[in-house]
Amino acid sequence: MEKLQILFYFLQTRFRRFSSREQLIKWQEKKIKQHLKWLCQHSPFYSDYKNKPLNEFPIMNKTMMMDNFNQLNTARLDKDELFNIALNAEKTRQFDQSIINNIAVGLSTGTSGQRGLFLASKKERGIWAGTIFGKLLPSLKQKHRIALLLRADSPLYQTANKGRIQFHYVDITQPVEQWLASLVAFNPTLIIGSAQAIHLCAQQPQGLNPSTIISAAEVLTKEDKAFISHAFNQPVKQVYQCTEGFLACSDVNNIMRWNEDNVYIEHHWLNEEKTHFSPIITDFRRKTQPIIRYLLDDIIEVGDQAGVFESIKSISGRCGDRLNLSSNNKTVNVLPDLIYRTISYISDQLIDYKITQVASNTIDIETDKFSAEIKQSLSVLFNKLGIEQTVFIEKSSPVWDLNTKRRRVVNLCSNNQVNSDEH
Repeated sequence: MEKLQILFYFLQTRFRRFSSREQLIKWQEKKIKQHLKWLCQHSPFYSDYKNKPLNEFPIMNKTMMMDNFNQLNTARLDKDELFNIALNAEKTRQFDQSIINNIAVGLSTGTSGQRGLFLASKKERGIWAGTIFGKLLPSLKQKHRIALLLRADSPLYQTANKGRIQFHYVDITQPVEQWLASLVAFNPTLIIGSAQAIHLCAQQPQGLNPSTIISAAEVLTKEDKAFISHAFNQPVKQVYQCTEGFLACSDVNNIMRWNEDNVYIEHHWLNEEKTHFSPIITDFRRKTQPIIRYLLDDIIEVGDQAGVFESIKSISGRCGDRLNLSSNNKTVNVLPDLIYRTISYISDQLIDYKITQVASNTIDIETDKFSAEIKQSLSVLFNKLGIEQTVFIEKSSPVWDLNTKRRRVVNLCSNNQVNSDEH
């Protein structure tokens, strides 16, 4: 039964076609209306929103969701009990124990400072597996050995471990030599992992020869993408997957596009030019843990590739990691991708770096090379933006930890203002 469900959603995802964006939007409106009607009957939190349009539902974020979790979820599950189950699974590394009433329980990594819960029923796990196969796998006829380079396993991933599909969880919390040996022994045809984990594989490929490489969970910079692609002689695809859902992925032409057959996207614009926004997500298929108008902290650069599904130029980091630099009694917010782009022009060589704002107009530069050039390039950039008197502190190479997401631009004194000047 489970295999049939996965196959159904694989075929639906692979072969559903929309002739135009207008047709897609009408289809979405119908799905959203049906979904909201069901939720208002089954989620106590949304009971007062019956018959209201989506734009009258409240904007949700992680804090609000966690504060109202018991009323939001439709399975009547208790937040504290779920946290205990998920934390115990992470502590013991027995992730098959993180299921309650046939519902998989997981935790987000907590990059934004607060860990969130993730719930998925058996049906939702089947939908996820069929959808991700439909988007990413070339065919279900051939065998696939898929390696997941993750900090934590989940019954969600094991749902797809069926028949011609073999999943192998690579626990990157273990010593690098240990998990690399496990990966090589599995000999994957497809690798999914964070940019830094895949980068480590590319540095010591040891006979690895995957036909598909997918970066997820972290910002994939232009330099990292080029290095990994060259090492494996394969293009690097991307997946935008988080606790809020399977949101976007590379299409057959390696263009990132929103999975608008799963989610509806609203734009919270971050600048007047409307080049960058934080997405407001409505998933019209998830019922156990509703994701309705959920505002993510991520920064998305608008894509310019035509198509039925809206394209994404880049996932540029977190709003909390915009640099806040003072100039003439005002705050100028510098978006992370502007820093990435500036440093990418310095050299064709791969530069390992981390830029951290540690105080007002004080920036730490951690790098393995080109420290003076980075300082000069950032000085020029900041001067163009009208920012003066920035203090740079040059340090040695950054130290990365596979147990946390790699962030090349970090603001340790974040106080970003929506109405500040943004670049």
